[in-house]
Amino acid sequence: MNTSALAAAISLALCLGIAGNASADECRTAIDRTRLACANDADPQACARRALPSPCGEEYERLNAATDELHRITVVGTRFGIDVLKYPGSASVLTEQDLDDYPDIIQALKKVPGIDTGNDGGRAIGQHFSIRGFGHGSESRVILMQDGVRRSANLFANQVSGFGMDSDLLKQVDVVRGSSGISYGGGAIGGVIGSTTKDAADFLAPGRDYGVALNYRFDSNDQRQAYAAFAAAPQDRPFEALAFVKRGKKGDLTQAGELVDATGRHDNVVDNEEDIDTAFVKLGWNFGEGHKLSLSHFDYAIDARTGWNSLYHATFGAANGAVLGERSQRDTVLRYTLAPAGSRWLDLTATAYKTRGYYERGYERGVDLYYKNLDERWGVSAQNLMRFVTGPVEHRLLFGLDYEHREEDGIYILDGVRTGFNSMPNTYRDFGAFVQHESRWLDGRLALQLGGRYDRFDRRVQGVAETYDNSRFSPRLGLSYDVAGGFVLLANYSEAFRAPTPHETSSDGPLNIHYWYRPNPRLKSETSKEYEAGFSWSRNALLAADDRVAAKAMYFNGTISDMIQLVVDYGSVSPAKSEYVRYENVGEVDREGVEVELSYDRPRWGGYFSYESLDMKDAASGRKTPSAFADRARLGLRWRPFDDDFSVSADVSHWFEPDQNPKTLVSAGTTYWYVRDAYTQTNLQLRWRPSVSGVSFFDGSTQFLAGINNVFDQKRLNASGVETSSRTGLGRNLYFSISKQF
Repeated sequence: MNTSALAAAISLALCLGIAGNASADECRTAIDRTRLACANDADPQACARRALPSPCGEEYERLNAATDELHRITVVGTRFGIDVLKYPGSASVLTEQDLDDYPDIIQALKKVPGIDTGNDGGRAIGQHFSIRGFGHGSESRVILMQDGVRRSANLFANQVSGFGMDSDLLKQVDVVRGSSGISYGGGAIGGVIGSTTKDAADFLAPGRDYGVALNYRFDSNDQRQAYAAFAAAPQDRPFEALAFVKRGKKGDLTQAGELVDATGRHDNVVDNEEDIDTAFVKLGWNFGEGHKLSLSHFDYAIDARTGWNSLYHATFGAANGAVLGERSQRDTVLRYTLAPAGSRWLDLTATAYKTRGYYERGYERGVDLYYKNLDERWGVSAQNLMRFVTGPVEHRLLFGLDYEHREEDGIYILDGVRTGFNSMPNTYRDFGAFVQHESRWLDGRLALQLGGRYDRFDRRVQGVAETYDNSRFSPRLGLSYDVAGGFVLLANYSEAFRAPTPHETSSDGPLNIHYWYRPNPRLKSETSKEYEAGFSWSRNALLAADDRVAAKAMYFNGTISDMIQLVVDYGSVSPAKSEYVRYENVGEVDREGVEVELSYDRPRWGGYFSYESLDMKDAASGRKTPSAFADRARLGLRWRPFDDDFSVSADVSHWFEPDQNPKTLVSAGTTYWYVRDAYTQTNLQLRWRPSVSGVSFFDGSTQFLAGINNVFDQKRLNASGVETSSRTGLGRNLYFSISKQF
């Protein structure tokens, strides 16, 4: 444990003067401030439990069991912990129990406001996603991280899309929507998704130093998986170790509803065969309180038989059969933390990493083709958090530096002849320096956050003399004010940017049969400027002595300038008789919307409601860019009828009719209508961890999980598609999972 964090937390609690019979409001204040003080500790919950006065311990445990993400601490938005309710932007935090209703992390994240999924066949190797308007097809406008290390979702290959993460390994996923995650550098226009892997202790039964955790899961929509974890975290020894292995298989996937085509009416089935393997090792050495070194290696691979485009092509080709592909992601991460006991000035984290991701594929028969996309990175980062007081004002000040070296390459060999891409192999070199300062005034009721990041970036393409380099400073200003009774006003302004990729500046030649590309080394960086404003409210004992209500509503409005798009020179004729195209800065995109979340919790039951709206349009023409998005409302209910850890939960999502502009698409002389219907889907889950049966096997170390996704087998078309699309979403799926800790 970080002793300095514990000392700070205890001091805060004692300053509040809580003793004897503390009121609910006093405990809520103590809990909120203690959580913040312990947020950067290696074990924040243990730190808070030790720091809190005893009258508030029971209330803390009850809040810790809350089912929604409004009561949690996010570390991605500012790089130091802050309650989601008081973060002056749009953020969500998901724990492992929020991720186990689906076997794929992208599907599990669709419950988060601002994240959209669908418009794919449901394969693990090819899943469409967007966060505040950007994702698949524009992944360089979204930052994806695992343990602070970036990765690519599609490796400059729009035939695949995935996070390269395993949800059974994740302890927490933070989602910051919009441009406020500026401290992570270029690409945070859509938002930041940051995941944290589990430690050895997360797989151990309470009170045990060594153990084994096993899990098996079956999904009726042709998927099954199992894992084994071997963990050691002895309390009286300085080391900890975790080894995790998992194998999953995914077969043909049934889509919702039926398909009507020239052959008649039949089930809508996606041809698919996928073997999904995960291996993970994490070793840690504790030199003393707040002083730790850890080393981890993550290896994730999918061997697949799919259509050429794993998102959009549902069947294998008649002439060439399936596409045989492998998607791999490997990360090695070394992390050092130092937070000496009692030190307010030193809370250091340093990281070094090396990653390798690739996707290679070829046809099953008929065509001699080998195609590979490769993404390799190494980098270092360091940050230090300081906590101090000046008069009545509390401060948290964080400084950090990071550097990443990235290399991309593409190999395309057809019938023994290799074709060049002209934009690969390439090199990215990115350096960043960032600062985040938070000052708390008026006994902590007023919090002012001021941050900024300077980025210097350099892009080079092998064989191309002209390079692309530039720099950018991105500011952020956030404000939260606790007016009274848990009602907090929130406001934020931030700027984010995205530097052009080598593919946009340097693509040259007949890269496909449709166009002849021309380079454009004079492209400018895209820039997002976004305002956010809203409020949050939380209160204990509103309708009953043991309840808690929480709500947060945010409005956002901003402009993305110098958007980069591929522009066709219509009527031009290249040497290949195709038209010329070039990436250009084409103008501005206006983005605005609202996100509302409300939760109500009691020990036996609780509920959750959210509503989201997103509108993005070209500032000049008013056309939706990159597409229309459907407003969505989600209602969730939880019931815990027994003293044993048994719960039943259900949620309903409703997508409203999207406002399309344009409303139609003309292709090959045929007019297609964009989606213009509303859709509703329902999910159900039962969770049971028996602990009061008197049977040793059922001592709280066994969990049963069962549920139904898309209970009524209702189709749902993504608003970016046309209404004749066969990509109707995965059909009804019954699942069962059993987990056991030994």
